[in-house]
Parts: sequence; structure tokens; C-alpha cells
Amino acid sequence: MATKTSWPHLSTSETIRQRAKSLSQSHRQMISDLVGIRIERGMTQEDVALMLGVTRQRVSRMEQYDSNPRLETIRRYANAVGARIESRVTIDEWHENQHEATTAP
Repeated sequence: MATKTSWPHLSTSETIRQRAKSLSQSHRQMISDLVGIRIERGMTQEDVALMLGVTRQRVSRMEQYDSNPRLETIRRYANAVGARIESRVTIDEWHENQHEATTAP
């Protein structure tokens, strides 16, 4: 059971799990989008591997559904296939609502 704290920026464990799931889905979608761009441009995994200086097997592992490549690796892959990655960080709405609820008169 989650306990209440005096820190309004913290959330319940269920909210944290849901946020983690959403972040994971976004990450997988980004990898999927990069693979789609690679294929659309007619590039093979071998082509990308040569540009990155790694093996085709390493590129293949990165493209797998359950992979978790480092951000720097994702950036290098994006550069190799001629793609851009746009990052944005926002405050979770749940946090905003909780903060407003705890500070309301």
C-alpha cells in the first residue's frame, strides 16, 4: 500500500507504473520509426552497421522490440539513416493536478 508523503511531486505506485509503461512505449515507437525510415530509404542493417562501425548483428539487436539502446546509440543510428530525433520533456499532468489539489485553499 502506498503511503502519503509531504512531497506533492511524488505519485502513487500505480501512476508511476503507468508513466513507466507510457515512456517505454514511446521508446519502442521511436526505435520502430527509425527502422521504418531505414527501410523506406532502402538501407540494410549492414549499411547502418558500416556507418556506425559495428556489426550487423549489433544493429539487429538494437532494432529488436525489447532492446534498450543508449540514447547516444539511438542518435548515431538516426544520423546514419538521415533522421532527426526531437526530444521534449514535460511535467506529467497527474503531478500538476496533485500539486494544485494540495495547494488549494
